[in-house]
Amino acid sequence: MAQGILSPRQRMINMMYLVLTAMLALNVSNEVLDAFETIESRFGQSIDIVKQNNESKFNSFDIAAENSSVEKVKPWKDKAQNVKAITHELTSYIDSLKKELIFAADGKKARMYNGDFSKYKIDNRENTDVGTQLLYGNEESEGCGYDLRRKIESYKIKLTEILSDTENGKKLISTIAGMLKTDDVDEGLDGSKDWVYATFYNAPAISDLAILSSISLDVRNCEDQMMNYLLGEIDASSFKFSNLQVAVIPNSKYIIKGTPLETEIFLAAYDPSVRPTARIGGTNFDSDEQGKILFKSTQNSVGTHHLSGIVEYPGPDGMEQVPFDFPYQVGEAAAVISPTKMNVFYLGVDNPVEISVSGVPQEKISALCTGGQLRKEGSGYVVTPNTGSRTCEISVSAEVNGVRQQMKTQVFRVKKLPTPNAAVSGITGKSATRSELASSQGLLAKMPDDFEFDLKYTVTSFRVSVTGSGGYEKEEPSSGAYFSAAQKTLFNNLRTGQRVFISDIKATGPGGAVDLATLDIRIK
Repeated sequence: MAQGILSPRQRMINMMYLVLTAMLALNVSNEVLDAFETIESRFGQSIDIVKQNNESKFNSFDIAAENSSVEKVKPWKDKAQNVKAITHELTSYIDSLKKELIFAADGKKARMYNGDFSKYKIDNRENTDVGTQLLYGNEESEGCGYDLRRKIESYKIKLTEILSDTENGKKLISTIAGMLKTDDVDEGLDGSKDWVYATFYNAPAISDLAILSSISLDVRNCEDQMMNYLLGEIDASSFKFSNLQVAVIPNSKYIIKGTPLETEIFLAAYDPSVRPTARIGGTNFDSDEQGKILFKSTQNSVGTHHLSGIVEYPGPDGMEQVPFDFPYQVGEAAAVISPTKMNVFYLGVDNPVEISVSGVPQEKISALCTGGQLRKEGSGYVVTPNTGSRTCEISVSAEVNGVRQQMKTQVFRVKKLPTPNAAVSGITGKSATRSELASSQGLLAKMPDDFEFDLKYTVTSFRVSVTGSGGYEKEEPSSGAYFSAAQKTLFNNLRTGQRVFISDIKATGPGGAVDLATLDIRIK
C-alpha cells in the first residue's frame, strides 16, 4: 500500500478502524454465552444436591451417638463439625464474590433484584472487564481472586491437619489436592501463568460466575469426602443399620445423552460381615467386600430422572430394607462452531473459526471440513475455502466418557472478497482544491468500511486525464501507486471547475489482481 503523509483526521480514522476490528475480534457468540449459562445453572443444582447429602451424613454422627458410645463418636463428630464450619466459611466467601460479580456486571438492576441470586440472569454476561477488575485486579492492586486462592490453600491445609497419617488419609490428601488445585498453569513453550490470571483474566462475566460455582462444588465434594472418611473411622459395629441413610454417589450429576450413568450405592458405615444388595427395576445387584454396589445404565432421554430402589441387608431380626430415590439430570451435549469474523467464509484468505463442545476438553474434539481446508492454529481453527466452492461444511465429533459421538454439522456460505475502493491519499469526497491534489502522494486501495478482515491491496498502475479548454484532453500514466511528475504538472495547471479523471486503476492483494472504479474529482 502507498505510504504517504496522512492528515491528522485520516490518522484518527485509521485508529478508529483498528479499534473497531479489535472489538469485533473480541466479540463472544451468544451460543458460547448460552453454554456457560447452562453450565452455571447445572453447577448450582449439583451444589444443592451435594450440600443436602453432606447434611445427611453429618446427621449420621448424631444417629451413631444414640446407638453407640458417645465418647467413641464425639472426637469424630467434632472433626466433622470443624470441616462443616470451614467449608461454610469458604463457600460463603465464594458466594459473596459471585454476588459482587453480578453487582459489577448489572449495577442498579442487580441491586434492585429481590430474590435468590442463584436463579439470577446476568444481562451483561459478555462483559470481560468486570470479572478481570474484581478477580484479577490491575497494575495498582490485586483482585479478590488472589485472596480466594489463599483461602483455598488454607482450607486444604486445615483438612490435611484433620486427616490421620494412614493409607486412607494419605489418599484423601492427594484427592483433595487434585480437586482444589491452584498451581500455576503450564503454557508449554510460552512458560507458565499464575492460577488467577489463567482462570479469570479477560473472561466473560458468565464464565467467571460458572468458574466460581465450579470451585464451590469442588469444595462441597471435598466436604463429602471428609464426611465419608470420618464416618468410616467410627467403629461400624456400634451402628444399628436400620437407622442409617443410603449413600448414592454417581460419577456425574449431569449426564450427556447417549453416555452411561455410573453410580455407587452403599451404606455410610458398613460391617465387612454385612453384604447388602440392591433391587433396582426388578433386578438385583450384589455389593463388593466394602459394601459398595455399582449400578450402570446408558441414558438415552433428556430431562429429569430418578434412580430408585431398595437396599437390603441382614439385621438382628432378619433382612432389613432401606428405600432410596436419587434425582439426576440428563442433557444434550452442545457443540459450538463459531466463525470469529462473520457468518460466511471468504475465498483467498484464512477464516478464523472457534470450535468447542460444552464440558469436553479441546483434545477430545475432532473437526472435519468439506469444501475447504481446516487446520488448527493456536487455540482455534482456520478455514481456507477451495477455489470454486460455494459452501463449506464443518462436522464436529467429540469423545464423551470414552465414546466418540457426532455432535454437530454446520454449513457456511463461501463468497469472493469484495473489490477495494480507490482513493486519493489525503482527499475525501468528490472535490478538492488544486493545492490539495498537487500535494497528494498518490492512490490508495481501501477495503469497504464494513468489511471485517484487515486486508492490504496495493495500486500498481493508473491514468490521469484532464479536460482543458476547447474540449481537448491531456492524459498521463503512472506505473505505480504514486503520482508521476507529469501528472503533478497537470495538477498545477488546473483551474476551478475543471474535472480530473483517474481511470484504468489496477491493484493487487490477497484476491489477486483487480480493476478499481474510476475516480472523478472536481476542482473547487
